[in-house]
Amino acid sequence: MTARNILITTLLILFSNLTFALEKKTICTWDPVGKNGPVMTFYSDLKPKAIGWGIDLELIAYTDEKVAANDFKAGVCDGAHLSAILSRQFVPFAGTLDAIGGITSNEGLAKIIATLSNPKAGKIMTNGPYEAVAAWPVGSMFAFVNDRNIDTVAEFSGKKISVLNEDPQILKLANMVGASPVGTSLATFSGQFNNGNIDILFMPALAYNTFELYHGLGEKGGILDHQMYYGMLQTITKKDQWPADFGDKMRKYIVGRLAAINKLVADAEKEIPSKYWVRTDDKTKNEFIKLSREVRLALKTEGKMDAKALKLLWKIRCAENAGASECSTPE
Repeated sequence: MTARNILITTLLILFSNLTFALEKKTICTWDPVGKNGPVMTFYSDLKPKAIGWGIDLELIAYTDEKVAANDFKAGVCDGAHLSAILSRQFVPFAGTLDAIGGITSNEGLAKIIATLSNPKAGKIMTNGPYEAVAAWPVGSMFAFVNDRNIDTVAEFSGKKISVLNEDPQILKLANMVGASPVGTSLATFSGQFNNGNIDILFMPALAYNTFELYHGLGEKGGILDHQMYYGMLQTITKKDQWPADFGDKMRKYIVGRLAAINKLVADAEKEIPSKYWVRTDDKTKNEFIKLSREVRLALKTEGKMDAKALKLLWKIRCAENAGASECSTPE
């Protein structure tokens, strides 16, 4: 056998041993477009990263988020990548990170992501058999309206608001402002908005092109520039089915991807034509801030939002703006 053949044989044996040693894991991954969609594309570098962690990771694309969550519950997958709304049932702390008015700046976002990357955070990101191994920001959530005159809290009254996947915070907001809640799913909300069946929709800039929301905006609609909250996706696992340090590694991985995530979000916001952005004055912003706090506190009292998560978000906001009125009374 030549030296070249010996080298090739050795490499094949080593590769075979590596493959054998890898632990096969699957994640039910919600992507509105499917296997070639933006979530799957952004996640693509995780597979080679996981190999270095000793895991042969397969991402299974789902266009229906509820099916992904149900398959995860049924054991079809070892993990699931879901919106915070559906992830809240597994890990309430992580699912509260997208609380309305919770994160209001990129600086605050960076602080919460860095906090979660601390190994000690594993405890608060775990609930029973489940662990939230990663929180993926998708950008600020804005109010898309089919009429630019819907530009204040008072104007929300009597309007039809999309309540995605029975989201308790948007349902609470609708009830507080006297709006009509309309139940939607990730499969139906864009059609409902684009067809004029709902007047107000809370979505990040990334949804503008992905779901063709410009059809619903038309010539009269707009996007209020007030950042209502920061949207989050969560990766949830059944903790005992993964290496003990997988969550720590994933949360550190998110810190390393944050700059790329922020660029993705910034680019999406720039792609939206300037004519659609509706400026909100300081009075209106303060009204939305007050309303958001009332929603959070009501849901905390009802046990639908995690108190520890709300307190952490409050601390981060008040570290940035200690003079804010809310900082005199902890959440």
